[in-house]
Amino acid sequence: MKLYTPDKIRNIGLVSHGGAGKTTLAEAMLFHTGANTRIGKVDDGTSLMNYDPEEIKRKATIGTSLAALEWKDHKINLLDTPGFDDFLGEVYKVVLAMDAAIVVINASAGVEVGTEKNWKILNAHNVPRVVFLSKLDKENLNVAKIVEDLAAFDKKIVPLQIPWGTAANLKGVIDLLSMKAYAYTDDTGKKVEEQEIPADLKDLAQKLHDSMVESIVECDDTLMEKFFGGEAIALPELKAAIKKGLAANAIKPMLCGMSLKNLGTDRLLDFLLECVPSPAERAPIPAHEPGKPDAKVTLEAKVDGPACAFIFKKINEQAGDMIFLRAVSGKLSAGTELFNPTRDQSERLGNFFTLRGKNKLDLDALVAGDIGLLVKPKVSQRGDTLCDKAKPVVVAVPDLPAPKLTYAVNPRTKQDQEKMGSGLQMLCADDGVLRYEFDPELGQGLISGLGDTHIDVAVSRLKARWNVDVDITKPKIPYRETIKGKSDVQGKHKKQSGGRGQYGDVHIRFEPLPGGDFEFVDEIVGGVVPKNFIPAVEKGLQEARKRGVIAGFPTIGFRASLHFGSYHDVDSSELAFKLAATLAFKKGIAEAKPILLEPIYEVTVMTPETFMGTVIGDLNSRRGRILGMEPSGDMQMVKAHVPLAEMYKYATDLKSMTQSRADFVMKFDHYEEVPGNVTESIVKEYGRKEAEEEE
Repeated sequence: MKLYTPDKIRNIGLVSHGGAGKTTLAEAMLFHTGANTRIGKVDDGTSLMNYDPEEIKRKATIGTSLAALEWKDHKINLLDTPGFDDFLGEVYKVVLAMDAAIVVINASAGVEVGTEKNWKILNAHNVPRVVFLSKLDKENLNVAKIVEDLAAFDKKIVPLQIPWGTAANLKGVIDLLSMKAYAYTDDTGKKVEEQEIPADLKDLAQKLHDSMVESIVECDDTLMEKFFGGEAIALPELKAAIKKGLAANAIKPMLCGMSLKNLGTDRLLDFLLECVPSPAERAPIPAHEPGKPDAKVTLEAKVDGPACAFIFKKINEQAGDMIFLRAVSGKLSAGTELFNPTRDQSERLGNFFTLRGKNKLDLDALVAGDIGLLVKPKVSQRGDTLCDKAKPVVVAVPDLPAPKLTYAVNPRTKQDQEKMGSGLQMLCADDGVLRYEFDPELGQGLISGLGDTHIDVAVSRLKARWNVDVDITKPKIPYRETIKGKSDVQGKHKKQSGGRGQYGDVHIRFEPLPGGDFEFVDEIVGGVVPKNFIPAVEKGLQEARKRGVIAGFPTIGFRASLHFGSYHDVDSSELAFKLAATLAFKKGIAEAKPILLEPIYEVTVMTPETFMGTVIGDLNSRRGRILGMEPSGDMQMVKAHVPLAEMYKYATDLKSMTQSRADFVMKFDHYEEVPGNVTESIVKEYGRKEAEEEE
């Protein structure tokens, strides 16, 4: 593929609620520009964009795919992102790489929760956007109601087109800029006739046209003066104002079409070239000096500028890692070395290429504003910047969302343990949101993601690529044990077996240590326990407290004071005193009113006010304590202390009870005594497991 200058490039993200039709729109654009001979369909597995085996199986987009198109001497880089909640991290990855977004909205469903979530991400990064009303073949579409609902959602949404007909009577689109109707007269969508607007749509079209012109002129002071002066405004002037307003995110034009029939695709493609800002016309991508986040650097999208690109996505294939780059400035060529300030190492560039779905197209270089890929980078990862060493800079990429749902994951055979760990680590490195770690205390692997489907896809890929079968179950909880009372006990280890015996005798006082972990106090006087054996006593207590007396959990929050004991000149040893301390621990803790502690997390839920009562009631049912409520933007924020044991599958339950509109974060806060009735069930569950392990 030939190289294009920044003004001839458009980097467009496709975002939507799941199933709204954005991948089908991408397929229509591929077909219309001649990049494909047909419009691929997601449902029958012929989509060029959804080529991953998991995507074909699930009939949904899972990872962002790239399609480089050429149209009228311009290059359009399409970034097709997933629409489902569980893969929202992909939108965060690519939001900085796009110069504008096409937000696809199902005409019959309107603004759905996925639209709302994507809209917030785009708002946070000030991304210009075009609304594309899809699936116009549905029955009884009420155009006036759709326009009204979109205006209520965001007053900057301005219709530039409306459907001409619906369902079987869908003929084309009404263009409000030119005030003409465009009829699509064949099955390919490439034969179009310009006609006058039908009489039954003329009044609505005129009303929307007048409102549209008022919104457009607000983007340009000169045009506003002409408008209020009663002067006519030419079509090229309106388009120039739209481009200016889009670059400033002051207007969000709405177009429409029917992708499966390639209806409206041509007008969308032309609109991207005429009105959507190029990399050269967009606000500079945020960057700063290495190690100095406040030392801002402005990089313009100029080919003759200093070389700089950032990595926004990485995937691992059988052939090795593949990284996606967005060039910010300068020109990157194969064979040259660039500096990676994040790793403090250099990266030699190989050959560049781009993608159309899974098909690779070679690039001679990567110029400012363009998107391309490299294989087998030496050190670079997602989020890193590659730049001229003489002018080091770091591009501030967005943070990815934190995982919400955690399961214990275990291989079905011991032989698969190592393969499972390495496979999951690789999947997590690619995903960025997915996490895997092994908890040595509880002897369990933990996999965390944004939802059940997110984790299910990882498990499925683990099986397909590494041939590892795993089970996912409810994770164990890291309970703790402590004491509420005091005790003073003797621990005596005495053993005689014919030769040299073993003898250790300690008297230890146990008492609570509120807010502390463990404290050992040496109160020995007169040498009743020789000094060289005292460290062994402390070591014995440290090892013994790893398995408490109630259910085998670590014991914390106590002080152990060694105040008396005895020894034998021949039979005493470090081992004997260590074993004596273990005996004292088991006896002393058992007599000091031991209790079980559970981890308490601070949970912050952001919810629409409509679901406040449901959310609070549910937190109460989880033994939560509400700490407070306060408004936060258009949402309500609820804070509560909730036991970790009650938060299992909360991400799934919260989606269900709030139509996926609420979100939450949680962080460890403190340990707290477990209620008596709950303690019994924990001892029954974990105590049995401890006994089984000992056997």
